[in-house]
Amino acid sequence: MSAVKSSELVYSTPSTTWRWIWPDVLMRIIPMSIIPLLYSVIFHLSLSSLGLVLTQVPLHLAIGLLIGLAMSVFAIFYRMYIVGPWFRKPTNADQCLQTFFYLFVNAPVEEFFFRGFILAIVTQWTGSLFVGWLISTVVYTLYHRLGKWNWRSVAGVGLAGIVFSLVYLLLPGPHSLLAVTIVHAMTTSGFLSWGDEALYQRWKRRQAKTV
Repeated sequence: MSAVKSSELVYSTPSTTWRWIWPDVLMRIIPMSIIPLLYSVIFHLSLSSLGLVLTQVPLHLAIGLLIGLAMSVFAIFYRMYIVGPWFRKPTNADQCLQTFFYLFVNAPVEEFFFRGFILAIVTQWTGSLFVGWLISTVVYTLYHRLGKWNWRSVAGVGLAGIVFSLVYLLLPGPHSLLAVTIVHAMTTSGFLSWGDEALYQRWKRRQAKTV
């Protein structure tokens, strides 16, 4: 992210976003999608055991949207007041591109890998759902350091990861990734995409007051 100083405004466009999306898809999204699928084939696990199941869809949609909205607001304020005032102003087209990626690519894949896969296999290996929850949440939190996120951002990820796990584990019926994916998607969008717009609007108001 770039700092915005004084009247200087740094924009983010689809071309700048695409420059980090395509290597991210190749190096992170594709491997995180393939590994659980290969594991399920090798060890004869059903995909439903990895959370790929639809159950009580209206309830999961409602819970996902309700908690997702609250978490997106939390993420925006956490970004603004804890992480820092650095942002790029996304163009409308770039906002659409980023939001699509976080909602329909990043969140489903990360939830499939961390909640659906790691939580399930650690629980299976140890016989303890608590250990599965703990390890999957810790790994999910710390893996963001690979992207050189600062510790304030990683701490926010940890808080969000706890909420994600509770949504996944506490809803009735077989564990389904539907609700938690919605919550994850809206949280990430709030932090990384909508948060930029919120920071821009705050910056714009402050600039207007100095005129």
